[in-house]
Amino acid sequence: MHISLDSALGQQRRLNQVGESITQIAPDPAAAYSLRSLTGSDPKVVRVRRGSDNHEQDFTASDVSSGALVDFVNAQVVAPLDIQALSATGRDGDFLIAKAAYSLRSLGTRQATVAATGDTVARADGKFVCQVRRSSDDALKSFTADEITDGTLLSFVGTSGSDNGFVKTWYDQSVTTQAGDTATGNHATQATAASQPKIVSAGAYLGKVKFDGTDDSFDAVSISSSSFPVSVISLSSPAVTNSTIGLYGINTQSGGFYHSTPKISMFAGSRLDSSVTPVADNDFIRTDIFNGSSSSLSVNGTETTGTIGTSTTALTKFEVGNSTQSGNNIFNGSIKEIILYTSDQSDNRTAIEANIGEVYSIDLPSGVDPGFDQVDGFVETWYDQSGNGRDAVQATASKQPKIVNAGSLISNGLDFDGSDDLLELPSSLISNINSASIFVVAENESSGFTSTQAIIISTGSQSFILPAHFLNNLSFNYSSTSIALGATDTNTHLFTATAGSSNVEAFVDGTSKGTLSSSSGFSQPGTGGIGGENAGSWNGQIQEVIIYASDQTANRVAIETNINNQYSLF
Repeated sequence: MHISLDSALGQQRRLNQVGESITQIAPDPAAAYSLRSLTGSDPKVVRVRRGSDNHEQDFTASDVSSGALVDFVNAQVVAPLDIQALSATGRDGDFLIAKAAYSLRSLGTRQATVAATGDTVARADGKFVCQVRRSSDDALKSFTADEITDGTLLSFVGTSGSDNGFVKTWYDQSVTTQAGDTATGNHATQATAASQPKIVSAGAYLGKVKFDGTDDSFDAVSISSSSFPVSVISLSSPAVTNSTIGLYGINTQSGGFYHSTPKISMFAGSRLDSSVTPVADNDFIRTDIFNGSSSSLSVNGTETTGTIGTSTTALTKFEVGNSTQSGNNIFNGSIKEIILYTSDQSDNRTAIEANIGEVYSIDLPSGVDPGFDQVDGFVETWYDQSGNGRDAVQATASKQPKIVNAGSLISNGLDFDGSDDLLELPSSLISNINSASIFVVAENESSGFTSTQAIIISTGSQSFILPAHFLNNLSFNYSSTSIALGATDTNTHLFTATAGSSNVEAFVDGTSKGTLSSSSGFSQPGTGGIGGENAGSWNGQIQEVIIYASDQTANRVAIETNINNQYSLF
């Protein structure tokens, strides 16, 4: 049976009134999912997880259209000391506690307040980042991050060709408590003037702490007897690529790390296979995570793994600019940031790296790179706009469909990977009803439609079948010529199915594709959801899903017209 929109005039409402929403045309859907408003208000439509730090946030329909959702995904503005642990509702757990944190910028609002001990001119306690010795008279002064860049530092050191400034103390910005009111105090210091790294050279601020490769380093800091695991995240730039240079060291030589050409290596044990070669004066983010028996290394967000042997020695010392306590592997280059955790930060690595990358314009991998607006966003919840609270949810990150790809909103809705992406539906959606209707806007990206790509409401022997695969197992042969689209059709379509007491009729873009006899008692089976079920998954985008626990034949054309007005499908 073929019913066009024109032939339906007089039988159904052809055009909805201007501004009329789906729920005004046909009230009381069982569930309704879309990125646009289906109610006429500005409802919450999705909860999105961003790939850079896995933080989650809710967004309304207007947030999606205005760009606010994309802005959230591409941002990672939380500095390392302010990053919170992941919980079931996003990054709202405990703050990550560092053992030591050094930088010339403030690493967060939870930056420690410290005493300017030894300053030539006494200062009140403050959020200092380093203490500088000027070459002209060896005077000492501590500086905040703002004072480093606003001219205060150069005013103190001098701006002539003979004026140099050296870092005597690199203050630890970390705190020991969740309240953020207790400084850790693991400051990196160098009492010997000739071994102090430089921060001002010939009257110019370097923007980094520069080590000479000969004797510049900070003395080892006592970090108590903390045991493994340990994580170190740093931003550094080697000045040479043809020698061994010690970025930092833990305990003695057996626990050191260093950069070596042409690869990036650990000081002791097996070389970590990295494709990244250090380039002189080129900043890169390096993350080392070591648990005593295995290690992981990430360079500019790309992870490679390897082993360096087994060690259960308690951690007692940490030094910056030297990978051994005997001074054999002095770092030749500059360091802008280095943060030590006596904990495994694997789950938080990308969150910390993303912030550092954004601040310093480090090119991270697409999908996690906020500095270049190339972050992916994933849907954790597709909110039900029906008012029934039947949200479609996926708690497992790897199974969440994508909504932002490499920093750009996906144009055709939520993207399902064809493998395991699935938004689970509540079991209360459909239960033993004699009529039902469903409207789906979807696009197929696979080479053709198969029996494992369908949206179904099933009684076991009778089903609605639509290519989007979201309620449960297939019991109707989708390859039937009366229903199937072309094998290579990858366009976006509106798929509709209505079921009354006697038959089920399927439509594509308002045109009937056939009917079959219907039996009573439609129910939602126990498995499956939007995008997939136990037989397979949808490969492509889904923009809208509207389900009624009633026969909407009388409103079908009006609903389809509203949808087509939105998406221009036919």
